[in-house]
Amino acid sequence: MTANCLPNTTCDTTPVADTSSNDYLTTDQIIEIAIYIFCFALAAPLNVISLHKTFRAFRAHKAKSPILLLRINLNIADIMTIFLFVPKQVIWILTYGWYGGELLCKIMAFFATFSFYLNSFVIACIAIDRVYGAYNISSLTAHRKSYIRCRTLLACGWLLAFILSIPQVLIFRLFQPFPGSSFKQCTSFWKEVEHVKMTEAEQSGVSQERHDQLYQEVLKLIRIEQVYSITHLMFLFWLPCLVIIGSYLTVLCILQGHLKNESRLTPPNSLHLNEDSFANVQIEIRPENGDAIANGSTARLNTRFACSKEDVLSTPESTPVRIGSLKKKQHQKIGALSVTTIHKAKQHAKRQATWIILAYLLIWSPYNVFTLLNMTGAKELLWLKPYFINLSFLHAAMCANPIANPLIYGVFQRPNRK
Repeated sequence: MTANCLPNTTCDTTPVADTSSNDYLTTDQIIEIAIYIFCFALAAPLNVISLHKTFRAFRAHKAKSPILLLRINLNIADIMTIFLFVPKQVIWILTYGWYGGELLCKIMAFFATFSFYLNSFVIACIAIDRVYGAYNISSLTAHRKSYIRCRTLLACGWLLAFILSIPQVLIFRLFQPFPGSSFKQCTSFWKEVEHVKMTEAEQSGVSQERHDQLYQEVLKLIRIEQVYSITHLMFLFWLPCLVIIGSYLTVLCILQGHLKNESRLTPPNSLHLNEDSFANVQIEIRPENGDAIANGSTARLNTRFACSKEDVLSTPESTPVRIGSLKKKQHQKIGALSVTTIHKAKQHAKRQATWIILAYLLIWSPYNVFTLLNMTGAKELLWLKPYFINLSFLHAAMCANPIANPLIYGVFQRPNRK
């Protein structure tokens, strides 16, 4: 039996021998198991620690943090992959057959697919949320709206992952290929039908007409399987990948636009509203007219409360200065961020976007690219054959994504408490 699985779609488990156990492991199988064990050993503690720290920080926040909510969901998706998919793959390779029964076969097929879908969709949600965050970078109500938006995006991501994983329950089943043998396999419906038809076609006494008919039916079944697998790959990787790349390019364009506008509008003699400018400024709201007064206090003003360039004038510290009227409407924007602040935000977004995109592409692309080529007939090209032979290794390497995610999204970062 060969086990060359698409990432959580139809698993190419074609029975070719009447055996119930693996008498020995091949070198390829040993390497594949080693990759899975390595990923499990690193990703399991990283994600458990990350989930614990992130959930504790989320509960400690006075205002619900959207980015922490996104990280929690990403941790859940990674934990599903590490604790459900990886052990299943290792046990499957070691035992060769399937001994968990049909119900467990369907459950594992569902969650193996669901965890990978959820992982991609949560990363896409993070990318989309940061587009809105960059667009509303100086809005007072952006934080509150961002949390509601993240909950909506995540609900859509979970629902879509659930819907796209349901076909796995219908497609995968327990199959006993050899009558009278205890050997069973958890395989797809079309692999089962393909095996039955090919077995019949190879029997003696089958007419040429019947043989050709069975062969055409198998080809038709293979085409249906390819359509399903390509659709699966589109939703699993290619569409989320386009969303992620497009979102971060949009973020950089928006921040670049903010920076250019601020540089053009800010007079050369005006006081730049960077973070250091607020080190000795305190805002006092007068109840009679809502005006704000600046005085020489050591209190630090949150940079979200940035005022426009007309609001602050260069004056001695001892002289209170009126710096503008603060509207009581929560939806009003106080003003643009300073050139320095926007520049820092742009650089931070660049670095994080680069790491996120590189990690996602480097870990997911090799397997998905060669699997797509394999399904579209490119496997006949001689120079590509060595890569197709190593598809199982690339499949196992995808489980390194749960290692990268906690590192990128801050497992060692100390959360800011508000």
